[in-house]
This record gives sequence, structure tokens and C-alpha cells, in this order.
Amino acid sequence: MKKTANILFATYGSRNLEPQNTIGAKWERLLAALPLAKVAAKQRVAVKMHLGGGYGFSTIHPYLVRKLVQDLYDVGAGEVFVCDSPGAVRNAVERGYTSETIGCQIVPVAGTADKYFYSRKITPPYLSLEEVELAGEIVDADALVDFAHIKGHGCCGFGGVSKNLSMGAVVASTRRKLHALEGGLDWDATRCTHCGKCAKHCPNHALTFDDDNNFCVDYHACKFCQHCILICPQKAITMSGNGYHAFQEGMARVSAEVLKTFAPGRTLFISLLQNITVFCDCWGMTTPSLVPDIGIIAGTDIVATEKAALDLIRSEDFIPGSLPPGMTLSGKGHLFEQIHGKNPYVIVDALEALGCGTSKYRLTEID
Repeated sequence: MKKTANILFATYGSRNLEPQNTIGAKWERLLAALPLAKVAAKQRVAVKMHLGGGYGFSTIHPYLVRKLVQDLYDVGAGEVFVCDSPGAVRNAVERGYTSETIGCQIVPVAGTADKYFYSRKITPPYLSLEEVELAGEIVDADALVDFAHIKGHGCCGFGGVSKNLSMGAVVASTRRKLHALEGGLDWDATRCTHCGKCAKHCPNHALTFDDDNNFCVDYHACKFCQHCILICPQKAITMSGNGYHAFQEGMARVSAEVLKTFAPGRTLFISLLQNITVFCDCWGMTTPSLVPDIGIIAGTDIVATEKAALDLIRSEDFIPGSLPPGMTLSGKGHLFEQIHGKNPYVIVDALEALGCGTSKYRLTEID
């Protein structure tokens, strides 16, 4: 019989306007109900987050981070640090993340040059994914709190606690390996007007046009983020292979490798279901929320936490007018699948198949 994981849930709804019944107070009670001491006492604790960038400001609020850090220290954590990619850490102050505001240091997860990592073999290899590079600060930590902001994602439907590890607790070369599982970029010369928007807006400067106006991709720089596909007004760029399924399977394997570095009982997963936007925070922008704010969930099982987050985001709660121009809902399935055309539950099934946890859960609401 499949075991049942317990997922704590602090809802944004409140029965009245008394401060103690609002999300800030519920967050404190949720933290108090978590096994923080078992996870963090006398340990060096990494809090993995996505700190955002660019014009974006819909990431996790520093207030919530500070309360978490304070409670980790209160239960006896030896050291606590928040970590993310070098670029995100460099610009974290723009979103209010400083050691003073959150109560601990903020460090680049793989060093300032993104070169501090540990290589791990994927056994057995998954398609072209044979070896990955795990961020050094994550591997060196004794305990992990995976604190994720839930949002949509063009490559895999959504980003949650698994993507926060598989794409955020590794170096850039591993992210490229994962995106490469999706396929390649195809260019339709008959559609292209050479407006240059694709090259101008490529975050990795991977796109150019040669002297004969042919579309060129530097696949060493390309991270397969699909910015070019979405921004092209003529729909002249597509991706071959339709490999979102392979991308999610690959991400699951990387997340599993990250979790192997921690002893049993030394990991915790928290998902913020607030400001749920259409694209990942890596896009560096804030867009309208797709659904009303839902709350915060947390547990010790990555699979159950991921599935609970998806289950709480319902298509019937979709806010009309929240999608960017040119995007519409289509088809069936989860709301994120109707938006991005990719089943977000693939990652849940993949993680469960790898033995990372259970998809069966019960929600315990924090009053």
C-alpha cells in the first residue's frame, strides 16, 4: 500500500480580519508545526531559493524568508544561508534580499564564477544525460530547505520544488544539458522577416543572422529557454522533438541526485502559491497572477509537495485577462497544460518512479 505524506497548508483565506488569522501569522504557525529541529539542529542549512532578476518582483517576500531563517536558528541550526545562481545573488538586493533583511548570508550556489561543483554520474544514463554538475554549496550543506515560488514555465508547464533543485542547484552546463533534452530550434525562412527580436531578446546571446541572413544558433550558449519562440511575431522559430517530457524526466533525475547528498530526514520542501504568474522568475519580469493567491504548503516529501501544489491550482479559478497578449487557454488538463501545452504532472510521476517520495498525500490546514 502506498504511504500517505502529510502536507501542511496555510491558506490565504481568513475567517475574519484579525491579524492572527492572516497569512503572516499562519506562516509562523506552519513553521512551528514543521519538524525544523529534526532537520536543522546543529546542521549547516542551505535554503535554496530563486531570487529572481531584471524587472521582476513577484518572488518570495523577504518577510517570509526572515521568519524561516529565524526559526531555523531558534531550533539550533549551526549556520543558515540562502543560495541561488551567481547572477541572481549579485542582484538580490534589488528585490530586498540582504543579510540584514533576511537574517543570514546570501551566497552563490556554485561560487561567484559558477565553477564550484561536484560531478555525479546519472546511472543508468537518461538519453544524452550521463553526468551532471551539482552546486558545491548545496553538496557541502548538512541540511536543505527547498523554498520555491510556484509559477508557470514554457518548457515544462510549471516550476516548483523540483525545478528549484534540478535547475537551481546545479551549474549552467547542467542546465544546458537538461534543456538540450527538449530538441533543437528550427527556423522557417519563408516566415521570417528578419526583425531581429529573437536575437535582441536572447538572454544568452546565442542567436545571430549570418551575412546571408540565415538564422544561426550557438548551442554552447543556447539554454533552450524558448524566449525566441515566444517572442517571434511571425512564429518562424519552433522546437523539434516536442521533448518537454524528456526535459521533465531529466530534471527528476537531477533532483534525485541532489537529494542523495543529504541524510534521511535532512530535507524540507516549501512551496509558495502566491503571485502565480505565467512564466518563470528567470524571465526577469512580473506579470498578472493567473489565479488568486492560494497559500503556502510544506512537507518532508518532495513528490507530495509538488503534487499538492499542482492540485491546488485549479483552472476554474483562472483570472480572465491575466495571460500575455497572444496567449490563450486551449485543450484540456491542468491549467498550466492549457496555457503551455505541457502536462506538469510528468515531473511528479518521474520523481515517484525514482523513489523520491509518494504522490499520495493529505492536506493538514493550519488554522
